[in-house]
Amino acid sequence: TSLLVPVKAVVSTQSTGHHKHLLETVYKCLPMIFRRLTKNKVKPFINDFFDGLYYALKSDMNLLRAAAVECLQSLSLLLGPNILGGRIEMTNYDMLMYVKSAYPETVGS
Repeated sequence: TSLLVPVKAVVSTQSTGHHKHLLETVYKCLPMIFRRLTKNKVKPFINDFFDGLYYALKSDMNLLRAAAVECLQSLSLLLGPNILGGRIEMTNYDMLMYVKSAYPETVGS
C-alpha cells in the first residue's frame, strides 16, 4: 500500500507534456496492483484516483481511455459495482453519470 501514495501524486499531476502517456502507464499497472492487494487495503486510496480516472475516461487518446476502462473494471471486480458506484458518487457525481451511461456494468444501479 505504500506504493499507492506516490502513484496517486503522479495521477493528480498534469504538468508534463506527456502526462497522458504517464497516466496510461499508471492505469495499465493499477489493476495488477489492486489484484495483489486486499479490498481493505485498496479502499482508503481509491477516492484519490477518481478525478484522474474521469479525465482519462473522457480523453481523446484511445489507449489512455482503454487503460482507464480496464482500471475501472478491475475496481468493480474488487469492490463490487454498488460499492464502486457509491464511492464515485461521493467523490465526483458527474463521473458517476458518465460511467453509468458509458460503462453501466461497472457501477451498480
